[in-house]
Amino acid sequence: MGEVSRNMTVNPKQSKRKRGAQKGNRNACKHGFYSGTLSPAEICQLRNIIDLEGVDPEIALIRVKLQSSLQYDPDNPRVITEASRLLVKWYSENYRLDPTDRNYLRKVIENILEIAFTRNSAGLSGPQT
Repeated sequence: MGEVSRNMTVNPKQSKRKRGAQKGNRNACKHGFYSGTLSPAEICQLRNIIDLEGVDPEIALIRVKLQSSLQYDPDNPRVITEASRLLVKWYSENYRLDPTDRNYLRKVIENILEIAFTRNSAGLSGPQT
């Protein structure tokens, strides 16, 4: 009694596991519009949009994330809502839009994104004649 088995060794350096995900766990990684990272292809695309087209970096980022999100989950209407919200927020802050203009801009952007989404999902490109 009171004797410890020789097979049981106590390692003082071994610590008790903490609650929640352990270091290196990727279970909660997100993708598409809601992820915090860009793939190497998305980074290249972002640089091209900024450098070649002269688009503001924040707008270019929203554009890249929207495109990748629609490719990953094309039936998700929340992507269009979130993208339009971010665009309206950016324009409202940079151009000091009043609430009426902000609401109008949000509706216009949502309509444009829905049209682009519909064309993209139907395989159409450019204006139809």
